[in-house]
Amino acid sequence: MGPQLVYFRKHSMLDKTELLKSIVLELKEARDKAAQAADSAKETATNKENVAENRYDTLGLEAAYLAHGQSDRILQLEEALRLFEQMEISQTREVTMGSLVELENERGENSFVFVGPSSGGLKVTCGNLPIQVITPVAPLGQMLMGAQVGDEVTLGIGKQTRTFLVVAVY
Repeated sequence: MGPQLVYFRKHSMLDKTELLKSIVLELKEARDKAAQAADSAKETATNKENVAENRYDTLGLEAAYLAHGQSDRILQLEEALRLFEQMEISQTREVTMGSLVELENERGENSFVFVGPSSGGLKVTCGNLPIQVITPVAPLGQMLMGAQVGDEVTLGIGKQTRTFLVVAVY
């Protein structure tokens, strides 16, 4: 067991606070990038030089669609930020919303997932450990909800199955 794992086991409440801060920071950065992209697309869409000269000249129209998509993305990120900023940290024996879970796969490799209200797939680093956000509605999240240390969860991925051992719940 490496020093980082010992640190997580001894200071899980502190680490979950730091983890939430890392997630919020990543979401804010993504929101800011989306806002810049939306502004750029709006500028392109409304630029007089991009007025369509014929029906095949669609740069302005494409930029308008892009600006709309980026605006939708900003709204999604702002909602995710709100949800993560309102999360309360708790310690439970079973996997629930807000749990940091250490998993071991069939090859004996360990990984960490954080069960969050949104932003599944987001990857952050906390305490030099890579942690992936999953949601309770994701396939792995569904399998983990209610699991306890020592439980095995099996996940079907296409025609294959993967089994994970729940090593720790923080």
